[in-house]
Amino acid sequence: MPFKIDLATVLLLHTTSLIAGALGILNIRRKSPVSRGLGRLAFALTSLACGATLAGLGEQAAIPHWLWTHLSLLLGTSGYALLWAGMRAMSGRRRALRSVIVLVPVVWFLAGIVTEFTATDALRASAFHLTAVSFLAASAVEIWKDRRSEPLHSRLALVACLAASAAIYATRLVCIVGDIRTSFDMATAFFLQIFCNFAIAILVIALARERAEADLRLAAQTDALTGVGNRRWFLERLPPRPLPGSAVAILDLDRFKEINDRFGHPAGDRVLTAFAKTVQGHLRKGDVFARYGGEEFVLFLPAVSAGRAMEIAERLRKRAEGLAIDIDGLPVRITVSIGIAWVDTGTRPWEAWIQAADRACYAAKRAGRNRVTRHDGQAMAA
Repeated sequence: MPFKIDLATVLLLHTTSLIAGALGILNIRRKSPVSRGLGRLAFALTSLACGATLAGLGEQAAIPHWLWTHLSLLLGTSGYALLWAGMRAMSGRRRALRSVIVLVPVVWFLAGIVTEFTATDALRASAFHLTAVSFLAASAVEIWKDRRSEPLHSRLALVACLAASAAIYATRLVCIVGDIRTSFDMATAFFLQIFCNFAIAILVIALARERAEADLRLAAQTDALTGVGNRRWFLERLPPRPLPGSAVAILDLDRFKEINDRFGHPAGDRVLTAFAKTVQGHLRKGDVFARYGGEEFVLFLPAVSAGRAMEIAERLRKRAEGLAIDIDGLPVRITVSIGIAWVDTGTRPWEAWIQAADRACYAAKRAGRNRVTRHDGQAMAA
């Protein structure tokens, strides 16, 4: 005799998987500094668990038929709508439409009250399965959209599990609508969903952890004031060995202390931020720019001739000279001295080339500031 689990037992196991998933997500939400969307996801699984519980009690005739059919459909459709909302919120960029989250479950609920279609198992199951397929597929799309902007390892696995869950419901929906008799019955579908529920919860937790770890790494390598990379970030992005035909530049704001003394440190912070933003907006793809410390910045220019490196630095100098930063109604002008070290051999370490660029920067300051100087003494006057 083949082994068979009745629907009530499967619904109990299904409920357990949903509750376990909700508790796991709530736990990581409490510990993770990046918790967007996790609350909605936990609430979604809880709503689904409550709906499954009512359905299980209804299968055992423990509660009135009219009560569990209406409420289980409302809770089930609400759960998948909230699941979609939680997945959207996890992106941090797209807000779920509240009208959609509320409208779909309410429409099904009111339609059930008015037409009493929920009394028919096939119609009630079709409404639930259609809603589940739609929101699970939409959730998979939401997670897939961020694959390039946030390439985390668990992302594609989560997309696959959401898609698999949608496919299970879609297959069962076809069987219901087409009145197809098959061994793939409701109990089997929900039994498979148990594994999907666990997998989705685990992968959501993994995604949240990966995101938190990535944010911590980024925070450790980003200058909090200007938003550009810091010294550590810059050094990690240099090639392992100096590449002949590249250049390193040190950019040091002129008379920055006078700006702090006259206008205060908040004004100085605005100057640093404005300068960093200006430089970032005028770099080539592949150039590496960071704040090296204080009012000093560093720039790596790969695949560049000595003359071209001087031209790029001169362009940046002119951009800085053209800045007018409004502080207390006054347009504050700045200038920058830039030292260039063009790499002509790979035998010297990066530290030597950075020091050479730094010496060239000091030479530019001694020569009158607001100019570009190369480490071998060649200069382009302001």
